[in-house]
Amino acid sequence: MQSRFFSHTMKWFMIMAFLAAAVGCEKSTEGKPEAPQNNASHQLEGTKQNAEAPQPQAQAQTQAPSQLPSEQQSKALPEPQQTGATQDIRNLSSLIPAGKELSLLSNGQKAIARGDLNKDGMDDLAIIVEDPKDSMTERDLIVHFGNAGGAYEQSIYAKEAIMCKDCGGVFGEPLEELSIKNNTLLFTFHGGSSDRWYSKYRFQYRDREWVLIGYTGGSYHTMDVYQGEEEDINLLTGDFILKKSDKNDPGGKLIETEKGKRPKRKLVKLSEFKGKIYDETVIERVEADKGNRDITPSPDRQFVFFTKEKNETNFIWNIDEAQPKEIRGIASRVGYAIWSPNSKWLMVDSGTSPIRTGQLVDPASGQIILEVSYLGAGKISFSPDNSRLLYARGSEDLPSIKDRHVDGGRISVIVLDLSTGKEKIVKQGTETVDYDFPKWKDDRQISYTKTTNSVLQGELLYTNIEETMKLDEYARQKIPSSRKG
Repeated sequence: MQSRFFSHTMKWFMIMAFLAAAVGCEKSTEGKPEAPQNNASHQLEGTKQNAEAPQPQAQAQTQAPSQLPSEQQSKALPEPQQTGATQDIRNLSSLIPAGKELSLLSNGQKAIARGDLNKDGMDDLAIIVEDPKDSMTERDLIVHFGNAGGAYEQSIYAKEAIMCKDCGGVFGEPLEELSIKNNTLLFTFHGGSSDRWYSKYRFQYRDREWVLIGYTGGSYHTMDVYQGEEEDINLLTGDFILKKSDKNDPGGKLIETEKGKRPKRKLVKLSEFKGKIYDETVIERVEADKGNRDITPSPDRQFVFFTKEKNETNFIWNIDEAQPKEIRGIASRVGYAIWSPNSKWLMVDSGTSPIRTGQLVDPASGQIILEVSYLGAGKISFSPDNSRLLYARGSEDLPSIKDRHVDGGRISVIVLDLSTGKEKIVKQGTETVDYDFPKWKDDRQISYTKTTNSVLQGELLYTNIEETMKLDEYARQKIPSSRKG
């Protein structure tokens, strides 16, 4: 009897102790935040795009009620972090529009960037989203400003601002980078095949508007290291740097070949950006018209020349203007158009005979400044420093041993000074020698073909050799200028 009572008593003590322990455990867990979810649609990775080490997670707090849909308001958010710190955002899905998903960079990382964009000392967030059912649709860029409560307010939703995921040619995915540096939003595209290209765009929040402030674009060939070229331009100041492959470097290293300042342009808004630099919209519009030919953009992409084939009219379009200007005074069919390296001048070649006519055009006004004649066998060209034109022309007034066999007279090499419109012979043809096919080697040096003519038994014979000369060595003979007006 005593042992049975003891047995029952021990059972009751064990039950009471178990219940007390359970109650104590429940009390000890009150007030602790939920463990982070592993689903990527609800939580950003604890690393930045550039693979920085994860930062310690902050203690969660209740979010500001105005930032997210009601079903998200009960979820915990991290306390505000200092600029540059990684945040554990569990409500990323609420920032992605319905029917969209987060895009990936070409390296497989998610298209997310964090950093201070509006200079308030707090992290902001940029993401790229896409339609998962359509790989050929341009993607959207969304920027959110972070606030003191740890939540986000949408600053801009730029539709179709990012190239489609199949727009990189054989590369496929062209989206190479999304980052925030120095209060600036950057994204980079890369694509092509054997001929490859890349473009980096820099947007900034200025005067309550997102605008394109800088651009770096380049191209290169995988089989020819000497075809590389890159331009970097600050659109706020007009300062630019042009780089080209170094012909003396085995790897074709890009080196600075030109530096200067271009006229300031109207800044393009991010809300109007469609995955390409501002000028591509005008150029593509010109190219899309099948009735246009001789389409020739200027080196700085500020202008594009083209001819309407239907009525043989010629136009130049400043990309900052709504409509192109017609160039009046070009009477013959255009052969080609060439730009000076600094885009200040346009030379339009016209005519159908061996003796060509070139019209020098001011692209800003669309007016013809002067005309020159030259032999079409060797193209007219601008000097690298934009100050002169180089070409060859025959003089039928001076006799040549070949007069009975071909037309043209003695052929000489001529340089025209664009500041004065005056021509100077740099290599004078003689009765038996012609100088033709001139080319610039640099600002002070040219090459040309020296042709020695002779007649044997009534047949014209000739020999050709290539020569090079420095321009400061020529005899400064003047011949009449062909300046218009």
